[in-house]
Amino acid sequence: MLLKGKTIIIGVTSSVAIHKAIDLVSQLVKLDTSVYVVMTQNATKLVAPLQFRTISRNPVFCDLFAEHLSWKPVHIELADSADLLAIVPATANIIGKLAHGLADDMLSTIAISVHCPILIAPAMNCHMYANPAVQENLKILKSRGIAIAEPESGMLACGYEGKGRLQDVSRIIEQMQALITPKKDFAGKRVLVTAGPTREYIDPVRFISNKSSGKMGYAIAQAAQYRGAQVTLISGPTHLQAPYGVELIPIETAIEMRGATLARADDADVIIMAAAVADYRPSESKSHKIKKTAEELTLKLQRNPDISMELGALKKAQLLVGFAAETEDEIPNAQEKLVKKNLDLIVVNNVLQEGAGFDVDTNIVTLIDKNGAVEKLPLLSKFDVANVVLDRVYSIINA
Repeated sequence: MLLKGKTIIIGVTSSVAIHKAIDLVSQLVKLDTSVYVVMTQNATKLVAPLQFRTISRNPVFCDLFAEHLSWKPVHIELADSADLLAIVPATANIIGKLAHGLADDMLSTIAISVHCPILIAPAMNCHMYANPAVQENLKILKSRGIAIAEPESGMLACGYEGKGRLQDVSRIIEQMQALITPKKDFAGKRVLVTAGPTREYIDPVRFISNKSSGKMGYAIAQAAQYRGAQVTLISGPTHLQAPYGVELIPIETAIEMRGATLARADDADVIIMAAAVADYRPSESKSHKIKKTAEELTLKLQRNPDISMELGALKKAQLLVGFAAETEDEIPNAQEKLVKKNLDLIVVNNVLQEGAGFDVDTNIVTLIDKNGAVEKLPLLSKFDVANVVLDRVYSIINA
């Protein structure tokens, strides 16, 4: 949604990773983004401009001096319309040009004409990437506020193995969304988020858990990072990929989550407890797999520590947000937890409501603050819910 209706220029250079730029343009178009591709002449020797034109549904620009319908020079017209310029993939050559202000073709000329965020995604041989000149040029670009999508390590098309492979397209899109987010109201803030379920082991192969997917907590971590926060995400086991730029602390059990959270709580400005921590764990976890012998097996459980309550008792200047998943009487239950745990804000949902349960991309929540204000939200995406929660957190901080 952050990219919908935006105008993005994709600069394409002659790296062998150019085929991934095709995928990037395709995904951006699916996000209702207006995409204009600008290719270097060498890039056109690898992929025909027609392919990008067909996928982007817009003209492709290669020649700085080509005839144009408007009186305004095309590089200025494009630069004025752009919300973001992303050069994907970026060769050592274009990185060097940008670092030293050279403008001898369409792409480099547009790059020094735009007044929007710029993202560079290098892709090249590992030895080329490690070359001191390339590294120095990247430092220069970073010092000017240009974002770099750091390449990944792995097997390269040239047969070498090392750092130089274009970053995954989904990660590049995440960085685009972060750059294009209009407000950075959490800049300088440290946000600690917990997410996902915990696993309480019965034996090495069996455990007690719950249906939490972690999607709500991950959405909060991503939204906070987009808004400028330094985010740490403490997560139980999920299939999700941590948002780009977020520090991930993986845990499994409630005891591990407690240790990781308490160890980092003092450094946080905001703590958001979105994890579904198991209330109980087996009193004894067997070191070997329990064999199937008797007709019945009785498990003795003991209570896990209430991490939110501990944080509420220990908090100093931190703002503490709790989550509550209920199946009945959600408002009074949440109000009781808010007071009992000394929370500043609690977010409650009824998981039996359609669209508000586990492992879906939407949620229906109610926000209750310590002053008693109750705000019921309609069905929203979890990312939108995350931003509403952060809006409320921001207002509490500034109050």
